[in-house]
Amino acid sequence: MAEDHCAFRLACVTGQLLRHGRDNAWMSWAVRAVQLPDGDRPAELWVDAAGCLVTEPVPGAERLPGRYVAPGLVDAHAHAAVQWEAEMPVALDGSETLSVLAAWAACGVGLVRDTGSAGGSVLQLDPVPGIPRVQAAGRFLAPAGRYFPALLPEAAPPEQLAELAVGELARGGRWVKVIADFPPVTDGMPSGPPELTYSGQAIKAMVAAVHAAGGRVAAHVTTDAVTGLLRAGVDSIEHGTAIDEPAPRLMARTGAAWTPTLCAVLGLPDNAPESARRRAAEYRQRLAELLPLAERLGVPVLAGTDAAGTIAREVALLAAHGLGPAAALKAATTTGYRFLDEPYGQAGQPATLVTYHDDPREDPAILSSPAAVIIDGVRVR
Repeated sequence: MAEDHCAFRLACVTGQLLRHGRDNAWMSWAVRAVQLPDGDRPAELWVDAAGCLVTEPVPGAERLPGRYVAPGLVDAHAHAAVQWEAEMPVALDGSETLSVLAAWAACGVGLVRDTGSAGGSVLQLDPVPGIPRVQAAGRFLAPAGRYFPALLPEAAPPEQLAELAVGELARGGRWVKVIADFPPVTDGMPSGPPELTYSGQAIKAMVAAVHAAGGRVAAHVTTDAVTGLLRAGVDSIEHGTAIDEPAPRLMARTGAAWTPTLCAVLGLPDNAPESARRRAAEYRQRLAELLPLAERLGVPVLAGTDAAGTIAREVALLAAHGLGPAAALKAATTTGYRFLDEPYGQAGQPATLVTYHDDPREDPAILSSPAAVIIDGVRVR
């Protein structure tokens, strides 16, 4: 399977990645390839011995395999410290989280927006060579009884929401993740339909405090509260399964992004009830209208896997539900870098790139089989 092709096992992830860094010392690379997502003819790229992109040929550079090159894939909604077991999420420790990030790097992912971890554990990671850059949101912000208990060791009461959100920025987060709606939780499991978790006033005050502190807000939302959240000033809509036509138009005015997370919301289990299947079918119909509308309006549509599937699968689903292959690839590359304010493809900067033998715009499944991967100057594949 594609997922198996991408995954690799790390018995001692930190030691192995540090060895990658030593093995790459003083090496340089060259690639002649069509630059994705927009290129149509081959161009030459060079990476010098310091691991940086340069504009002039590097004598003795090793030639990388592949005829197409992208700037490293972007997973804009991921949970590196979360794993699902028996239909329940569990929190991973630091070593396990690094293993997950390293596996994503081997699949060509160069940038991750981690949209929540139990207690903000991802903020405590010490970076090691060869893993993706991470923009972390820290802890999940939800009231007691309104999110998965394993991921919510400490609740965020409404009267403390703004204070706790700013506290995540002080710990090193660049984003905060608010659970804007969720079903009540009974015996550790969501029960019933999702309901709003915070008042509009509490969300608006929190957003203002986060923006004043230099951060941004990602909002989990699966109800029709999307428009209200956008008016409160949130920076990105996560999931947005009840989104309607006015929302992309409002996003175009506010600059907010939309991360549909289709691997997660469309990946129904075999025993899913008929009502869930009906909602998924209705959502597919709306996606076919709203994704092209968002693209036409210039809304940043981002590729995010949540805790399900792969970035290659997410791009394929975006392409199949209205974006088309080229626009879907942009969601996982240039659109992601621009919205997240991360540099890419700039001379003098550490090189992050992934090459392919064939054109993923013709078949997104090709993203599952990178020919070579360099993450911030370190070759990991």
